[in-house]
Amino acid sequence: MRHHPFEKNFPSITYIVNTWPKSKHLLKKFVVSNHKKPDFYKLCKICLNDLNVHKIGKIKLTIKKLSRVCSMNTTFNTYHDQHHFKSVLVIACILAKLSNLKNQEEKILLVILALTHDLGHQGRRIKKEPYYQEKKSFNELSRVLFKDLLNFKKNERIKRIFKSTYFPIKPDYVEDIIEKIILDADILGSLMFGLNVGIEFAKRLKHELRFDIKSDLLFSGFLNLLNDKTLYLDSSKKSC
Repeated sequence: MRHHPFEKNFPSITYIVNTWPKSKHLLKKFVVSNHKKPDFYKLCKICLNDLNVHKIGKIKLTIKKLSRVCSMNTTFNTYHDQHHFKSVLVIACILAKLSNLKNQEEKILLVILALTHDLGHQGRRIKKEPYYQEKKSFNELSRVLFKDLLNFKKNERIKRIFKSTYFPIKPDYVEDIIEKIILDADILGSLMFGLNVGIEFAKRLKHELRFDIKSDLLFSGFLNLLNDKTLYLDSSKKSC
C-alpha cells in the first residue's frame, strides 16, 4: 500500500483507492482546482506507474506529443479545458484500478483516451449536428496514433468510444470495459463531490457555451438528461 497521498504534486491513484472514501477530499481538491496548468506528461507517467505499467517503449514520444497538444486551449474553453482532461484522466485510472484492469496495452490505451477524449474541443458547438465534435477529436487523435498504435480494429474501437461520449444521446450497446470507464469518468467529476461542485462545473460550462441561464438550472438539466443514461460500473455508482 502506498502511504503518501501525493507523488510529484499529483494525487496517488493507489493511495486514493486504498484509503477511499477518506481520500475523497484529496481527489475533490485536485479535480476542482483550475489555478495551475497540469503537466500532462508527468501525470500520465504517474498514472501508468500506479497501474503497474513501467515500460511504454515507443509510445513514450506519442504520449509526450499528446500531452503538449492537450495543454493547449486555443478556443479559451472554461469547461472543456486542461482541468477537465486531468479530471477524466485521474478518475479513469481510479476506476481502472478498482476494475482490476490487467492488460498492459489496455491500460496504456485507457490513459491515452482519457487524456484526449475531448482533444481540440471547440467549446461552443459551431455545428449542431450530433457527434461533430467527437468525430473531430477522434480524427485529431488518429493522426497522431496511427503509426504507433492503430490498426483497423483498434481504430474503429476508439472511434466508437469517442462517439459514445456525446452526452445527449445514450449509446445503444456498451460492453467494452475501456468504454465504460471513459464514459463514467467523463461525468463523475460533476457527480461524486456533491451539489456545490456540480454547480461549479455547470458555471464553467455556462461561460463556455455563453448560455444565459443560472448555473443551478443548467446543472439540473444535466441531471435530468442523466436519468436517461447510466453509470456503467458498480464502483462509479458507489462513489456518488
